Amino acid sequence: MEHVHALLLTFLEMTFIFVGLGLLYSQRRTIGSVPFYMSMGLLLLFSHFISAADIRAVLFGTYDFEVGRVVVFLPILTAYLMVYITEGTLAAQRIIIGAAVLFGLYLYLGELTRLQCNWYGFSLTSGTEALTLDSLFAGSRESMNVVALMHLFDFLILPIAYTRLKNFGLRRSFAILSALLTTLLFGMLLSQVSAWAYGIPFTFFDGNFLARLIGGFWQGVLLSIYLSKIEVDVRSGSKSPLDILFAFVGSYGRSKELEENLREWTDRYRLVLENAGEMIVMLNREGRIVDANFSAARLLGCEKPDELENRLLAPRVQIIDRPGLELGGELESPVRFQCRLDPGTPMEKLLSCSLSPIQIRGQLLLVLIGRDITEENRLAEEKARLAEQLVHSQRIEALGMLAGGIAHDFNNYIHAILGHVDVINFLHHPDNPEVVDHLEKISTIAEQAGTLTSQLLGFARKGKYQVTDLDLRQVFENSLGLLGPRKQRDLSISVEVPDGLGPVRADALQLQQVMLNLMINAIDAMENNPGEQILTIEAGPASSSPVPLEPPPERGTVDPADYLFIRVTDNGSGMTDETRKKLFEPFFTTKPVGQGTGMGLAMAYGIISNHQGWIQFKSAPGKGTSFYLFLPFGGRGKEEARA
Repeated sequence: MEHVHALLLTFLEMTFIFVGLGLLYSQRRTIGSVPFYMSMGLLLLFSHFISAADIRAVLFGTYDFEVGRVVVFLPILTAYLMVYITEGTLAAQRIIIGAAVLFGLYLYLGELTRLQCNWYGFSLTSGTEALTLDSLFAGSRESMNVVALMHLFDFLILPIAYTRLKNFGLRRSFAILSALLTTLLFGMLLSQVSAWAYGIPFTFFDGNFLARLIGGFWQGVLLSIYLSKIEVDVRSGSKSPLDILFAFVGSYGRSKELEENLREWTDRYRLVLENAGEMIVMLNREGRIVDANFSAARLLGCEKPDELENRLLAPRVQIIDRPGLELGGELESPVRFQCRLDPGTPMEKLLSCSLSPIQIRGQLLLVLIGRDITEENRLAEEKARLAEQLVHSQRIEALGMLAGGIAHDFNNYIHAILGHVDVINFLHHPDNPEVVDHLEKISTIAEQAGTLTSQLLGFARKGKYQVTDLDLRQVFENSLGLLGPRKQRDLSISVEVPDGLGPVRADALQLQQVMLNLMINAIDAMENNPGEQILTIEAGPASSSPVPLEPPPERGTVDPADYLFIRVTDNGSGMTDETRKKLFEPFFTTKPVGQGTGMGLAMAYGIISNHQGWIQFKSAPGKGTSFYLFLPFGGRGKEEARA
């Protein structure tokens, strides 16, 4: 029973050593790789000492095995294969170089100690201690050389065997087991040859052989479990045995150069990534943030990228132009889309994004690159609005020039017609009532045409103006007086002019004509209103206008302190988009035939523009209409507005 307990103890020790090395290796990103490599080096040196001391354990019957080569070295060899699988050739080379340095250091210290034992003047030149040390180092030198040669051979054969087996298409677990067992077989064969060369007795099929096979199989199982749960295989491609051998013995310097280049490019990549102006976020399958740069942290309201780790991004994003797209899951190819970040909040932003799938160590990740286009989009909309206003102003200007020319010539024809009617009445005195009636109709029609030409001249900004400082309250009262009591009978009219509001600089008759046209249009718009008809007229400084100032592009930048506003509001039927686009064009009207000429708002536009002002409006179907007239203050009013 004690024999079984000892065997189980050695088996557990071998398992414990590999598990310890695996735990250290799995934490290398946190604590660094140094503890792992130091542990391997110390264990390797320890296995040399135990092997040289020929410490053995009974397997069964008369079969025993070396504790150093089985219990200690096999976990080291398995950990070496683990490093090769996960990190590649360069990391495996470092282990071989470290083992060679350790063995050389041992030989150096051993030989130096032996010399000290025989040199005159040292305290160990005679006596039992000197003989014991000298015998120990002399006797262990041959066995240590054999062990070191076997270990070096195992280190070289193992990656070659594993890679070749992988090239044949074996699964990783079978490749690991087969590579370990193959290496052990070749190692035992080399041990027999080396022992024969040094004159050391050796038997091939002994306890060592069986124990190494059993231990190698168990270590392969442990490594397969470890890699399937913790690590992944980064080895790819097919290599011949010569390629692998040359990679070990002839390319260390090149590998170091490549490693330095890789480290340099990694630093450059990190520098570019961290200082990029765009948001760069890496997402996993669940849509959680794996990594992010500083721009992403700032855009998402965090101080450091680490604060975003493992957060879900999808709840904060509303995708606009890609319905069905999700920030997570499977994605076959890169896609571009626009989205709103934190929609409906004061922090809402418009982003232009691209989402690309990448594979890292067999894991699918999504790289999201986003650019904040909120301001860019606002400027584009502002530019489009100003361009539309400019085109509209140019179109109205062209119509004004055409209307002015036509009205000027047409007015001359009207004067000629009225003059000839007067000549007929003065020279011929017609007695026929029908003739008189026709002449009166000619005069009436000519006078109506003259009124129309006056409106055209007003639209064309060619009317005659007498500009003075006017009190707006008086202007409103006069305009309502022109409207007449019949028009006002069914209305609820509200007039609001704040006390102390300065005068407006305008022509009284022209401004009254504008107000009269706006009020008539408002009354007509409320004609079919089933409820109360409300007409509101108010004025105030432009700085307190209910709507932002939007002067026409040709007016440039204006100072609100130099202007006042007049607002005429109704609760009528409102206007459609099509109506709003043609509102100020001459002869455009929505009234039935015979009830409107389409010149009222066109004339108002020309008159207000000729007064160095402009017109704005707000309207929607079923929600009424508001017209805003912006006109310059008079001399005293401007000073009061600035005060």
